[in-house]
Amino acid sequence: MDLRLLALLSGVLLGTVSESSLAPALPLLARVHHVGPEAAQGAVSLGLLGAALAYLPVAGLASRMGAQRLFRLGLVLHGALAFALALAPSLDLILGLRFLQGVATAMVVGLVPGLATSTFPQARGYAMGLVASTVATGTLLGPALGGLAATWGLPYVFLLPLPAAVLALLLSRSLPPLPRQRGTLVHLLQAPGFPRALLATSLYFLHTLGTTVALAFHLGAEGLSPRAIGGLLLLGPVQLLLLGAWAGRAADRLGYNRMALLGAYLLVAAGVGFALLPLWHPLWGSALGLLLLGVGRALFQAANNAQVLALAPGGLEGLASGALSVARALGQAVGSTLAGTSLALAYRTLADHHLAFTLTTLGLTLFMGLSAWLMRSQRRHPSAPSRADGPSPEEK
Repeated sequence: MDLRLLALLSGVLLGTVSESSLAPALPLLARVHHVGPEAAQGAVSLGLLGAALAYLPVAGLASRMGAQRLFRLGLVLHGALAFALALAPSLDLILGLRFLQGVATAMVVGLVPGLATSTFPQARGYAMGLVASTVATGTLLGPALGGLAATWGLPYVFLLPLPAAVLALLLSRSLPPLPRQRGTLVHLLQAPGFPRALLATSLYFLHTLGTTVALAFHLGAEGLSPRAIGGLLLLGPVQLLLLGAWAGRAADRLGYNRMALLGAYLLVAAGVGFALLPLWHPLWGSALGLLLLGVGRALFQAANNAQVLALAPGGLEGLASGALSVARALGQAVGSTLAGTSLALAYRTLADHHLAFTLTTLGLTLFMGLSAWLMRSQRRHPSAPSRADGPSPEEK
């Protein structure tokens, strides 16, 4: 593998593990600081909010100070904040530091999609397939590692991204520059089909992290340890590692919209099964539900991300990369918040954690249904450039 791409993927892994590793530790965080799910999940959502607010400014700053320098600075800041979080004595301080760490995450992850597609312009789907696999792997591997680290204590959860930070720092000495930006955010949002595809991205990530948070609390209420919860959530990353690059290549051949739409349909169907299967058996039902979701995630994510970047006019690749990262972070933040709030409300009113889980995950699946509708409407009314359906014959 090209070392430049490996550096970028390591940066993605750092950010996504940092964002998702707290999920299985949230019940522990709530017990340690004597708060409910809605307050504990703030450690997740505030980190994502900090990233979401910083992604677009980072895209503009990269054109001034250089993408490589900004990428490496973000790695250093992220590592320093990880140590500060490990030593933080209160929940309020943890929340503040997580917000700042989100800004550092944006300095790393926000540059990756644009850099990856600029480095491999004739294989956007393949490059984004690897990036999508890494995003999905970090998002879902994070809970597995977080569950294991939580058995030793919360400080170890915050230190998990450090190995990826060191690796990315060592490999990122020769990253290419981003293309010179020629346009504004207004121009980007006016590009045919771009806002619709970007909203579908955000709804997808809302569903992905929301269901992960809901499952972590449900399994915690069933008596599973953080290690067991994290081990179960490891199923998703293994599956996506196997399918991500293949799904990206398939999207290059068959068309980004077609592949994303298929993945969205599968996620809606799998989301319904995921809401019901854990009621049959907490462990085996959850495992089967995660496997069903994994197929849809692999098909949707690489294709949708490649489509978003393909819809960006020339000269706006860096800004589109930032917008894609904003959509992901906002979707995850809203998904985590909705899951925690819904569970807390259902616990108080229904006093049944099984029903709380089912209603929460079914509600989250409605958002994935909206994402599928957006992709379908884009296919029926293609106002976007043809390249958004896949590479042109010349690019192939």
